[in-house]
Amino acid sequence: MNLLAETWSIEFHSGIPVYKQIIHQVQAAIADGRLKEEDQLPTVRALHQKLKVNPNTVAKAYRELELGGFITTQRGSGCFVAAPSATPRLSAIDKKTKADEISARLVAEARSHGISLETLIKNLTQINAHG
Repeated sequence: MNLLAETWSIEFHSGIPVYKQIIHQVQAAIADGRLKEEDQLPTVRALHQKLKVNPNTVAKAYRELELGGFITTQRGSGCFVAAPSATPRLSAIDKKTKADEISARLVAEARSHGISLETLIKNLTQINAHG
């Protein structure tokens, strides 16, 4: 299995659908360079076993990632990170929608761990200041 996938986890009590959590983790890994063009993703079977989720959930996440242009599927070979030029650019409206979605997900996950909004904002500000 992809070593990166070893760090992925699912927050079952966050209120965020599991397939969306998988999508977000793949997108984040692509965005920060942990996954690069042509890197192979774990198989549906391997990821469902690691995360202890239904294989159909992993397959749904992979389908959505493919429809979004983030990955490609090569029949018989698996799923791979798409070329950066294939990754869609977001319009201003889509960026606002995505920012709202990310913010809601982050706040929900922080709440599920008892982290206050003030602490979250402080940490985000520090992280942003460092790069």
